[in-house]
Amino acid sequence: MKKFFYLFLTFLSFHTSSAQNSKQSDPAPMTESSVIEKLDSLAKNQNTIGLKQQEVLLLQLKAESEKRGYERGILESGEFLMVLYLNQSKNKEVVELGNQLKKIAQNQRKDPSGRISNMYRTCGLALSYLGLDDAGKKDVETAITYVGTIKDADRKQLRLTQCYMDLFSYYNSRKNQSDKKIYKDSTLYYLQEALKAGKKISDNSGQISRYIKYNEIESIYMRLGIFYLEYPATKGNLELAEKNLLEAQKIYENKDYNIPPALGKTILLNQLSWLYLEKKEYKKSIDFANRALELEKLYKRPTARVESFEFLATCYAEIGEKEKAAFYMRKYTSLKDSLNTANRLNADTTMKEMIAEVDDSHKKNTEKQLIYISVLALVAATAICILWIRKSRIMRRKYEQIIHQLKNESVSNPVKINNNESEHPGNKKFITDKTEQKILTNLEGFEQSDIFLENSITIGALASRFETNPRYLSDIIKKHKFQNFNNYINGLRVNYIVHKLYHEPIYRGYKIAYLAQECGFSSLQAFIPAFRKIVGVTPFYFIQNLKGEENNTM
Repeated sequence: MKKFFYLFLTFLSFHTSSAQNSKQSDPAPMTESSVIEKLDSLAKNQNTIGLKQQEVLLLQLKAESEKRGYERGILESGEFLMVLYLNQSKNKEVVELGNQLKKIAQNQRKDPSGRISNMYRTCGLALSYLGLDDAGKKDVETAITYVGTIKDADRKQLRLTQCYMDLFSYYNSRKNQSDKKIYKDSTLYYLQEALKAGKKISDNSGQISRYIKYNEIESIYMRLGIFYLEYPATKGNLELAEKNLLEAQKIYENKDYNIPPALGKTILLNQLSWLYLEKKEYKKSIDFANRALELEKLYKRPTARVESFEFLATCYAEIGEKEKAAFYMRKYTSLKDSLNTANRLNADTTMKEMIAEVDDSHKKNTEKQLIYISVLALVAATAICILWIRKSRIMRRKYEQIIHQLKNESVSNPVKINNNESEHPGNKKFITDKTEQKILTNLEGFEQSDIFLENSITIGALASRFETNPRYLSDIIKKHKFQNFNNYINGLRVNYIVHKLYHEPIYRGYKIAYLAQECGFSSLQAFIPAFRKIVGVTPFYFIQNLKGEENNTM
């Protein structure tokens, strides 16, 4: 309390003296060193000051630094503000402020305090949270270029650890979207590099506490455990997963590190539940999932809770307790659907700002652009003409292939329309042969029905109808249909409407919006790209050619 009171008086004195000096002819300016001193004082006492008060003080110091032209004061107060905003999930504000500071930082070659590298890293994280992953990765990589100039060795290793974990997150996200080997290898590489850097931080560092060091290391061990869990069929991976997850648990339980349970331990308990589910030690898995739920009550996080529900539903189903399995499956499905709706974040404002920044830069080079565009236009016009002819031939070929299939198919067989998916099933192998066959039988019945025409169908709803787990259903669709759930449903819908258009000419006279609604799409915007992706031509092209052939036969 005394520290806060002292700091408050310091700033009150500054503003009072500023007001008094404004009445005098020669006001005494605040020096850059005094700005830095106040920032250091705020850093030491920030736990005793409210977030709003911190923001006000930092904005005042930043404004004073801008007024006096103190670059270091602008950078350090701005970086402090960015971290403050990031911790409050004010990601747009972080990016806006980061774009201002980058213009100053571009003239700096060294970063002895680590402020510049942290500024880039913080901006990168905010961009990633807004869904702009590539822009975020670029900022993190820029941060790493400054790390080598940080003066304190322990701060240098901590920043490297953090940046490597950020790059791990980027490649892990890519790995979850594609089975390219480079994404998997990069994910593991950055985890291992982060662990090496984290272990180099001294236990007796004057700059980095043991809590900070081991909190980072615990997180890395947990992520390594998750990585190996994602590939349980690979020999030795379950053992590696268990080894890393138990190392993380040891760190949590070591009182010397003072790591509070909070959200991290909830996530760890869920991963241990997943581990023992993979090892078919279901009672252990249930125990860890229940412990995670109890802890989640104290540190609310729905994403952790939905994982616990999934593992409990799966375990109870495996040991034959159907009522409990159904109970947790209902909880899982309800919460999962709610989270999917809540997670539709909007990055439009940030994207517009980035585009505006590019536009400003372009305006400075208008004349060069006009010349460049004129030359490109001539080249493009020629290229477009060639491409249009080639595209027309390709589209005609694809159309003829579809018509050939429709003419030669048997009544019961669906048209083999294009499927560009190259997805492969996940590596989770705890689906029994009996369960797999049951799901396949249900899918066959589903494909013969009209249920897929309901535009409200979700994987959660279909899993409930099949009395199974959404994860099981997703894996079976990937394994046997070679595509994800959304593309599988879209394929059934498009196949349905293609048959209607070919066999029932009356459909060719309907508006495309009606056709979209008829086959289960919620909008025209969703229907047209899906039709084109699957069939190879647009609905309009397909219908016009059908009409042309109909007129030629009359």
